[in-house]
Amino acid sequence: MNINYFKLIYYFNNSCKACKDYVGVVNKLSDELNIDLTIIDIDNGNIRHTLNGIPTVILEDDKSHVIYRSTGNLPFPNLKKEVMEVLNG
Repeated sequence: MNINYFKLIYYFNNSCKACKDYVGVVNKLSDELNIDLTIIDIDNGNIRHTLNGIPTVILEDDKSHVIYRSTGNLPFPNLKKEVMEVLNG
């Protein structure tokens, strides 16, 4: 499976401390797995997904189907493990 066809989307808000603290984790995941990342501020950006809270990380496949979603802050190893499980089927 070629993970270059996947896309990470990170929804956050500038007034959310947890969101600002988490952006580094999401960036690291994007870099390590070589997945494109789009960061969207919920106050200013185009929200294409239903959100149950922030921060939210969404992984889409090449057809823009949501194949993974996480709301809240996960430690980097946990987030990476969950995403890898989805990518590896």
